Amino acid sequence: MRVSVRTIRDWVKKGLIPVVPVGAQEYRFTKKDLDHYIETQRQIWQPRRRRSTGSRGRSNSSLPEQDDA
Repeated sequence: MRVSVRTIRDWVKKGLIPVVPVGAQEYRFTKKDLDHYIETQRQIWQPRRRRSTGSRGRSNSSLPEQDDA
């Protein structure tokens, strides 16, 4: 998932991901639970669209136009 151990621990403390504790600071996750968490985050998160410089009334003629394709 490319997140830090600290982030995973925070998610566990917040109850975002169900875990089975195995020792003092070790947890086991099921693939099903992780897949579910990832899918719910994909549905919530929407990428921010870039604003063109023209929408704010400014332009920088020294930069080439960018295509937002």
